[in-house]
Amino acid sequence: MRADRFKPLAKISLASLLIACGILAFGTDQKKSDQQKAEKRLRRISAMAFDGTARAIVNQTMAEAVHAKPVELMRQRYAMNLSYGSLFIAHQMTAAGVQMLDIALELETGKDIVQIANERNADWKQIAESAKQLNEKIEDNVYRHFLHLTASKSLAPPDKYDPDKDIVRADLDFSPEEFASARADYNFWRDRGSAPRSGRLDTQTENALGQSADIYKGGEHPHPVP
Repeated sequence: MRADRFKPLAKISLASLLIACGILAFGTDQKKSDQQKAEKRLRRISAMAFDGTARAIVNQTMAEAVHAKPVELMRQRYAMNLSYGSLFIAHQMTAAGVQMLDIALELETGKDIVQIANERNADWKQIAESAKQLNEKIEDNVYRHFLHLTASKSLAPPDKYDPDKDIVRADLDFSPEEFASARADYNFWRDRGSAPRSGRLDTQTENALGQSADIYKGGEHPHPVP
């Protein structure tokens, strides 16, 4: 009789435990999904930096996004052997309070940047969203680079940043398919920006608006950022 009295409580406790386990499993699956999405977008950033011109655009775009100098990013890549996508993870962690020196020291122990990010409970959802925004800005800057006649002046001076020397072993950290997709997108925006008068404003208006000009780029490209 007494034991029967506790059966409802046992059922409630079991139900609560199952719900808690379900919530925990959902959270774990969601975090894994966010991480996979972020890594895919970050490898795309790395793949976009496939030659000197593209690398300079990626470098400057990321420098603006993380509030660093182009040459500073190059030095960090040298010191830690990080592709641009991986370096972006490092900067996302420093924005959350992690010291760049601590990241560098952990890399020297043999850990990779993703492992370090996970051990420090990185917000993969935020990183994925920031990576998407960076990818879109890179595409926009590729288009603008070939659209403006004075585009080369907007890149960092050679004496401060040399894209031909901005190369590390980790730059090959992407698949042939990711490289082909990144190259196709780069060529798409290059060709669209190079087309005669494509989306251009009149010279006076363009000079007045500068980089804030909202230039029509036509339809969507074949490989939108996922």
